[in-house]
Amino acid sequence: MMTTQTLPRWPGIVAPVAALWYAFGLSQAIISYVAGPGAAPVLIWLAYGLACSAGLVGAAALFIAPARAAAAFAVSLVCAVIYFGWLYAYGTPAAEDYGIGALVMAVTLTLMLVARRLR
Repeated sequence: MMTTQTLPRWPGIVAPVAALWYAFGLSQAIISYVAGPGAAPVLIWLAYGLACSAGLVGAAALFIAPARAAAAFAVSLVCAVIYFGWLYAYGTPAAEDYGIGALVMAVTLTLMLVARRLR
């Protein structure tokens, strides 16, 4: 006798919120780059954009195929660490950047760990 395992409902609720979170981040990355492209090296801007884009892909995967979302969130986390690490070490962060960076990495890490549990 076969049993079917049903997925929890929370990914359907969390995924759209996460998608909005990362879409907002991507819009901020684009606005920041257009406003001051010389403020950081191109690879740092790419890390910022990739962090947001991978998070957006992870949010979509969380809704469509939750078991595959962890990899996208892992890429997003690595790129966020690269971006914020550079910003803190070599950039001129504003006071709120420290809190925002910590929040972004904490949310992405949480989404990655929770998505891993859905495997």
